[in-house]
Amino acid sequence: MLKKKFYGLVTLFYTGDCLSYCFTYMEANYFNEQADDLIACFLSGNATPEEQEQLKHWLEASPDNRLHFQQLRDAWLAAGTSRGYDEAAAWHTLQRQLATPAIRRWKPLLRMAASWALPFLLGGGIVFSWLAFRKNTGNSGMVTVTSPKGATTRIELADGTEVWLNAGSRLQYAASYNMQAREVQLEGEAFFKVQTNPRKPFTVKAADLKILALGTSFNVKAYPEDKDVVTTLVEGAVKIDGSGAVIPFDMMMKPHQNVVYRKPESVNRKASPAGNPAMPEPVVSKQISDTEIYTAWKDGSWIVAGQALEELAVTMERRFNVNVVFNDEELKAYRFSGTFRQETLEQILNILKLTAPLSYSIEGGTVTLNVDKILKEKYANALKAAK
Repeated sequence: MLKKKFYGLVTLFYTGDCLSYCFTYMEANYFNEQADDLIACFLSGNATPEEQEQLKHWLEASPDNRLHFQQLRDAWLAAGTSRGYDEAAAWHTLQRQLATPAIRRWKPLLRMAASWALPFLLGGGIVFSWLAFRKNTGNSGMVTVTSPKGATTRIELADGTEVWLNAGSRLQYAASYNMQAREVQLEGEAFFKVQTNPRKPFTVKAADLKILALGTSFNVKAYPEDKDVVTTLVEGAVKIDGSGAVIPFDMMMKPHQNVVYRKPESVNRKASPAGNPAMPEPVVSKQISDTEIYTAWKDGSWIVAGQALEELAVTMERRFNVNVVFNDEELKAYRFSGTFRQETLEQILNILKLTAPLSYSIEGGTVTLNVDKILKEKYANALKAAK
């Protein structure tokens, strides 16, 4: 049954748990009042591809439009980032963000956001927001693009190279990018679709490595807190320059090749290279049949292939902007395989419970995991019966 509620400037329709907004088609020069409705659709995760394209045209039409979007997006997210899903607390937080005149008329929309859209948005865990990123240019002449935890970001560089930034990642490059060189610095994870330019190789600096490419598609995972830098080549060719590594190396990658470089603090420096001097011990290379395992995140999916719960917890923290605490160390060793798409954090945890004896609680942005002794006994009995 279709129900209808009025929230100030917007009409909200919903069937069961599904929310959608009703608004009229808008050209690139429509009024802010109309644009606000479209932005609300986008931020709540309900905008169709056609509506996203409308919003993209509107943003490209004017710097003022982009500023307006960023102000509303920051206010929208502020209601849910620090106090979990408490509606009253979220609204109180949000009211403190409404000093800017440009967003005062958005109060009815944001009141609704605090109670409906933000739990949906944050519970869904991923906001694929090619629009919603922070871009700062400091006095150093460097541009920094940050994708916060709980979101992924897509940007296009001056040369047409496309970059997807995973949650909790940062990309930095010179304001003069593409004038003399194409070089970026990565902390976190990114997928690159590089525009071909033989005269200007595209270079990614990640930890001790330089990854050079011409026209190619590849993924680099290089979170500062991780022990490894993982490079996956989808198509084309890239060269890994490891001259800055403790044990220097140089490598040309082929499509469907995956290279894992262990950072110096993770390597026994006294260990000698194993056999091939071109393949030192801190570097492991393998051919893979399916690169999607490493790149599906950019399309909103999460593929798990025999990963321990300890590893999954790190991804959960980034993907859902939470802290994961293990009260029982034995849970960290349980391994899982599967594919998650648009599941919420709670749905994922309930799926994991089907194969591991865990119980969980979520409070104030912290997920606490415990061994469920009853489930553990049931699983043990089931294994005995199967033998």
